[in-house]
Amino acid sequence: MKKSIFFGLIITIMIFLTGCSGSWVIINGFTYNTPTKISMRYDRFDGYKTKTLDVEAGETVVVSVKVVTNSGLLDAFIAKDNNTNDCSYQGNDIPTSSFTVNLTSEGKYTIRVDADNHSGSFSFEWE
Repeated sequence: MKKSIFFGLIITIMIFLTGCSGSWVIINGFTYNTPTKISMRYDRFDGYKTKTLDVEAGETVVVSVKVVTNSGLLDAFIAKDNNTNDCSYQGNDIPTSSFTVNLTSEGKYTIRVDADNHSGSFSFEWE
């Protein structure tokens, strides 16, 4: 019992330290988060996951995106100040692909990934 409470506490602390949030269920997979990366690989992912990143004045942040879709639906967006009406990137039913998104305006950006019975993986990484 003490081990499971300790393990749960460690996982909760790790999520808060990496700035990620969301509400998701994954089956047979893992999630990997650092201050400059959010990624998951799984047999099934349902729900959503978010992460924020800051772009300083005069800075360009290049976000490298990799998605593998075996089945199901995966949507994602990158939006400044969480303004979904003016996204730097928005993708619906994203197929297997790799691409980059350049963030050039100063501010706090939200990366959000939504899944509906998605099988595969995703990765958003920046420096």
